Amino acid sequence: MKNRFTVVVSSCDKYEDLWDPLFRILKAEWPRLEREQIPIILNTEHKTFCLEGLNIKTLQLYDEDEASVWTERLRRTLESIETDYIIHILDDFFLNDKVRDDIIDRCVKWMDDRSGISMFCFKETYVSKNIRDNRYEGFERRPLFGQYKFNCQAALWRRTRLINYLKKNENPWEWEEFGNWRSYRHPLHLFYSHIPGGPRVFPYIYEAEGSTFWESGVYRGKWVLPSVDPVFKMHNITVDYSIRGIISLEEYNSSNSEETVKRKEDAPKWKQAVWFVRPVYCKVKDIIAEIRYVLKHIDHFF
Repeated sequence: MKNRFTVVVSSCDKYEDLWDPLFRILKAEWPRLEREQIPIILNTEHKTFCLEGLNIKTLQLYDEDEASVWTERLRRTLESIETDYIIHILDDFFLNDKVRDDIIDRCVKWMDDRSGISMFCFKETYVSKNIRDNRYEGFERRPLFGQYKFNCQAALWRRTRLINYLKKNENPWEWEEFGNWRSYRHPLHLFYSHIPGGPRVFPYIYEAEGSTFWESGVYRGKWVLPSVDPVFKMHNITVDYSIRGIISLEEYNSSNSEETVKRKEDAPKWKQAVWFVRPVYCKVKDIIAEIRYVLKHIDHFF
């Protein structure tokens, strides 16, 4: 049977130490890759990698040490692919269970039947209120003006649609935000994400010591040890964590926590007297800041 999708692993040369554990775990937890020789593109700059049994290809789009822009490189990679769909993942998505091929195939069929669907994200999205339209079991629709319709979590994408949303001069964080803006101009393009609590299609989210590790195995260039160590041990993979370093749980949690709102009793007396206008002031201030931000980056909208 002709392959319906290509797996695209976004990485970069300086993260090559992640490739061996990533693909060894992919091979073990996703047997279909080897059984059906699913095409896999390692989206990196110059270096290459192979693992027996897997159909991995690196395009070597850039010369050694040549700088590249993330969206430009991803776009060039996608343009080289022939399949209608791609499954996009990152290099630190270390699986801790089997991939649900039955749900992936169901998503492919749904996208075949409805051309407006741009993607099925295999991770829940909590920002913005999603729409339970009950059309696709296990998934809910993102609102038109919802945040993070574009994100780098594991997802099944319509390849040409993703290409059209990639400008050539954005990093991953800019693409997640500005690509979202560009989607406002296309109300018929639909985005779906995993419903919280449902069976995980691509299980790489970890929970340990009371924390949930959405960023998976590496955060800010360091290993998230509670995420990766149990998985690596399960697959008999040995990694020297001292080379890349380990992020502490305290550092991880503090970098993902929201700033504490100022308390009224901590403010000067005159501010306490007019504290009732603070919500309005903060809202207006946020709106002005957002308008300035949009105007500064208006070229990304088109």
